[in-house]
Amino acid sequence: MDSIKIQAPATVANLSCGFDVLGVCLNEPYDEIEIIKIDKPEVQIDILDSKFSNIPNIPSQNTGGVPAELLIRDLKLNFGFNIKIKKGIPLCGGLGSSAATSAGVVYAINKLLNSKLSDIDLLKYALEGEKVSVSNPHADNIAPGLLGGMILIRDTSSLDISKVPINNFYFAIIHPDIKISTEVARNILPPSIKLDLAIQQWGNLGSLINAFHLQDLNLIKKSMQDVVIEPYRSSLIKFFDEIKKISINSGALGFGISGSGPSMFALCENENIAKEIVNNSKEIYLENNIDCDTYVSTVNNIGPKVI
Repeated sequence: MDSIKIQAPATVANLSCGFDVLGVCLNEPYDEIEIIKIDKPEVQIDILDSKFSNIPNIPSQNTGGVPAELLIRDLKLNFGFNIKIKKGIPLCGGLGSSAATSAGVVYAINKLLNSKLSDIDLLKYALEGEKVSVSNPHADNIAPGLLGGMILIRDTSSLDISKVPINNFYFAIIHPDIKISTEVARNILPPSIKLDLAIQQWGNLGSLINAFHLQDLNLIKKSMQDVVIEPYRSSLIKFFDEIKKISINSGALGFGISGSGPSMFALCENENIAKEIVNNSKEIYLENNIDCDTYVSTVNNIGPKVI
């Protein structure tokens, strides 16, 4: 096989109480990535036109270019790759856009190499790509983006991860046109937290994981609460409190900031609730002259898809 084209999916990280350790893969939105073998052992990147096409085409500055170059070097390949990227995931939006590029490129190259790399290998190379966009990369976007479903990361350095069962929920995704860099979103956080808050957050995370295993909707509602990160980051997102109230009143099981924001998510039992939430949320932003992209997505349990 000399070429491949895939969809690289967006992800929701943290799921409120799982800061840096919990993420889930979505079916919408996604990037399209095509990789074609070329004779020279080098990487060429073409950025195809889209609403979110403002990303570097220099391999060393691109989250997909870096792991591609490393794979050529480490595997001593005598050929290279032309990588065509059409971004469909908002940039700096908290939906794992940089991770999707990195994970998608690594996944696609592995397919061209007849799947010679293990899942751990794929994760390691994809994380190298993430270093382009963040100084301290975590696997909460990379892992679900590569492997699908919901992933719990016990330890990033050793990539000790496990899948958490998740029903066929719907996610309402609201992405207002507000610029928040990952670094800014991290710098706003306090260097330490009070013990009572930490205990409450640990209880929420443990109960949330248990709730997904038990398929206990009431326990999900009670557990998907963030008392550590959300109180700080929500101040960066205009109308966050209003959107959260709308979502919960519409029947969402939980609501929070996706990754570092400004994207927000609502976990919903069905499509109708999710659609109601995105429609009402978009109306608030448009009334205040803020553009807003919205998505309604089911859980993607397989990760990237060959198309």
